[in-house]
Amino acid sequence: MRAVLSEMLGLGITSQVPVTRQWFDTDPAYQLLGLKDAEQLREAVRSGLLRVGHEVRDRRKPQARLPRYQFHIDKCQQRLSERPERRRAG
Repeated sequence: MRAVLSEMLGLGITSQVPVTRQWFDTDPAYQLLGLKDAEQLREAVRSGLLRVGHEVRDRRKPQARLPRYQFHIDKCQQRLSERPERRRAG
């Protein structure tokens, strides 16, 4: 959409490579991963199945107590599709 609009306006900001979003907050992420609810995704982080620093990043504000997770969909899908014996936490 951005490329079409910039071309229509003559801004010359078109790009050959489309920009794709990689990191998603919990609510859209659980849906994109085909899970029932956001709690399943949080449980996957608590259990170590999805790892902070790998498939997950914590974007909480410095004084916040609760985490604000974001999930890399491609990495999460790869991790979840691994055989269970290869998915050791860590």
